[in-house]
Amino acid sequence: MINAGCLGACTYCKTKHARGHLGSYTIKSLEEHIRNVVADGVKDIWISSEDTGAYGRDIGINLPILLEAIIAELPFDRSTMF
Repeated sequence: MINAGCLGACTYCKTKHARGHLGSYTIKSLEEHIRNVVADGVKDIWISSEDTGAYGRDIGINLPILLEAIIAELPFDRSTMF
C-alpha cells in the first residue's frame, strides 16, 4: 500500500469512514520496502491504495514522483516486474 484513507467525501462510499483521511507513506519508506522485498527475491511488485490518484497530496508530493522513485529501485536486470 502506498497510502490509506482518501480525500473524497462520496455519499455512496464508506472508505473515509472506515479508513480515515488520506495518509500517504513517505517515498523514503516505500523505497526501503522495495529494496527489502527485491533482496528477498520478490519478482512482482504492485502498488495499491483506496485513493491511488491522491497519493502524496497530504505530504506535498505526487504519484509520478513516487513512480520514478520506485522504478529507480528496481534491479537493472529486469528480474522484478512493477
